[in-house]
Amino acid sequence: MEQISKWLSAVFSPILIPTYVFAGALWITPLAEASERTRLISALGVFLITAMIPLATIIVLMRLGKVSDTAITDRRQRTVPFIVAILSYVGAALYIRGIHGPVWVTLFFLGAAAAATCALAINTRWKISAHATSMAGMTTFYVWLTTHGLCLYGMLPWISGCVLLCGAVGTARLVLDKHTPAQVYAGWALGAACCTVFLSLL
Repeated sequence: MEQISKWLSAVFSPILIPTYVFAGALWITPLAEASERTRLISALGVFLITAMIPLATIIVLMRLGKVSDTAITDRRQRTVPFIVAILSYVGAALYIRGIHGPVWVTLFFLGAAAAATCALAINTRWKISAHATSMAGMTTFYVWLTTHGLCLYGMLPWISGCVLLCGAVGTARLVLDKHTPAQVYAGWALGAACCTVFLSLL
């Protein structure tokens, strides 16, 4: 069970979720009309901004002895990674606007930046689950796409899968003793709320 939990935590790491979200949107919404090359390059751009930059930051901090592990278990070590994540999400939003992407993708990334900002503030006192926050944001985004008629396919299996993954990843964090139930629940609420608020601006 512990190995499965580690695998789930790694595959659905907060630094990878933005890429999953954007890649999914590129293939299940009208964005799929763009050429495959264009979609792949766009997804790579988001991956470099939201995953590679934060990961490189964590690696550098580990080598400097500022962070003890890639999961950043100690909440006191999370300040710089959170700031980098916030800047990366804003950077992704600007990147999407620069390539003339839809406003709703830009708003998703701004919502992610807002969630990370709130998590940073909360983190000064309490360790909220970033995994739960990102998973809830992803699920809320796909629900929003569905309810606004932007999906090319039936989304019930997709959304059901996201909900199940929210539960699985949250459970994994508990099994690994990285968070308490309250920290996981708070993460879910934060991710869903920030995504909903920003997408409602449309």
